[in-house]
Amino acid sequence: VLSVLGSVQMLRADMDKKPAAPKMPAEFDKLKALVGTWKGTAQKGEGKPMKAINRFELTSGGTAILEKIGEGADKQMISVYCAENGKLVMTHYCSVGNQPKMSLVKSTDNSLVFAMKGTEGIGSAKDMHMHAMTITWKDADHITEDWSMYVDGKSQGSCPFELTRVK
Repeated sequence: VLSVLGSVQMLRADMDKKPAAPKMPAEFDKLKALVGTWKGTAQKGEGKPMKAINRFELTSGGTAILEKIGEGADKQMISVYCAENGKLVMTHYCSVGNQPKMSLVKSTDNSLVFAMKGTEGIGSAKDMHMHAMTITWKDADHITEDWSMYVDGKSQGSCPFELTRVK
């Protein structure tokens, strides 16, 4: 009975310990600086720019960032940024009903470039989907998110979001 009680106490002590935080890629810290609300416009095609509200939230014990794109809109979307095998990745949950997965392919002092490799999250390369996205920092309070849409395996242009941090 004493050995069982000792084992239970050891198990309880192990459960109370917090696991070590995973090592995150340096680019994740750059994204964490975006946490908060951003307002601006999104330009889709040749029409009038649409109003946009995007919100970045740190979640999952500080290991993921949830971005709500077009918050409050009928076709609100989300993207989740996290690390896989030490690399920054993003899954975009799109209003067209698919979930393209993108990897960080380039990082500079003022930009992060994500792009799909393969077709993970979509039915085929011919399906309409967001294929790439670049975040460019103009300064700490102004960014552009430039999304690239693909249809039938070809780029259909971009949809830039010009966003300003809400203070």
